[in-house]
Amino acid sequence: MSESKFDRYFAELEEAERAVAYRIRDALRDALGANPKISETTKWSYPAWVYAGKRGNMCSIMGATGYVRLQFFRGAELPDAESRMEGTGKGMRHLKVWCDREFPAKAIQGLVADAVALHAGQDG
Repeated sequence: MSESKFDRYFAELEEAERAVAYRIRDALRDALGANPKISETTKWSYPAWVYAGKRGNMCSIMGATGYVRLQFFRGAELPDAESRMEGTGKGMRHLKVWCDREFPAKAIQGLVADAVALHAGQDG
């Protein structure tokens, strides 16, 4: 996936949301490191990260007004999902990262670590 696809998506966001989206992307990249099983791509026109294997869609970024959602496709399966994220569907949960609040770097790192562990467990 070329970074330009992410940049094109981010360019369409308002300035505050764009800044948050880039911070989320950078936090994800830092948390994921050079994991060879995870790739960056676009899914449904949104920046996304995919874990190799079945049910590999891991997370994506989606802009909104005043915040950016960090969506976890299997978020309902993550530890303490109900207390850390929003959503009521079968699997998807999201963390709202508000433009006018402190950036939740530690929360993002924890969620990403949990998501990687969840997806790695499917390898066995």
